[in-house]
Amino acid sequence: MLPERERHALREIEAELQANDPAFAAAFSGRKLRRLRRWNLLLVLCDVTAVVMLLVGLFARDAELVLWGTVSAGALVAWHIARAETARETTGDGAAPAAR
Repeated sequence: MLPERERHALREIEAELQANDPAFAAAFSGRKLRRLRRWNLLLVLCDVTAVVMLLVGLFARDAELVLWGTVSAGALVAWHIARAETARETTGDGAAPAAR
């Protein structure tokens, strides 16, 4: 355990960091990572659900289930593309590749 004086100094450094660069401070707090993992888990569960809907609809010959599976798969493709574009913008890799 740290002495009270060092804990106080650490809290001051954290407060200053939070005030000067909130994005940097949030990256070290772990909040974004948990939120990102949650969204990734939700996306994977939606993918699995869409595939199951398509397969069950095909084998059961249920047109409605195939339709909804196809619609949800299309929406999930759009979601994957949007997440990839957002990730590319945040990492700064938005530049076009050099021609060969």
